[in-house]
This record gives sequence, structure tokens and C-alpha cells, in this order.
Amino acid sequence: MRYDEPRGDWFSLPKPWLELPQTLRDSVVQAAGEIRTYDGGHLRLVDGLWEVMLSGTQHDADVILNALRKAN
Repeated sequence: MRYDEPRGDWFSLPKPWLELPQTLRDSVVQAAGEIRTYDGGHLRLVDGLWEVMLSGTQHDADVILNALRKAN
């Protein structure tokens, strides 16, 4: 993957993943290339797979990653 390729939109979540409405979670997963969590975490879509770049103070990025893995 080239670094200058578009990776999708990035989203900054206002609260924990599990507190967001399901419709918002679905739209984030469909459109996002990067997700910034409310607690400072950071996920990035790399070659079609989500990776946690930074977990955050409350580990919300890990929660999101687990939810995305279960959905597939």
C-alpha cells in the first residue's frame, strides 16, 4: 500500500464505542480509514485489516478492534 493513497475518512469518537448508537458504529466502520477514540486511542485500516496504533487510557481502541473482529 502506498502512503499517498486515500485510506478513507477518519473519525473522532465523542464517547466510548459501546455507548454509540449502532447506526453510528456501522457508518464509521463502512467509511473509516482511521478511528480516533475519546480516550486518545487510534486505529488504522492497513491493507484491509484494522490495527491498533495506540490503545488509549481506557483501552477503547482494543474494544473496537475486538468488536470489528467478531463482526467478520
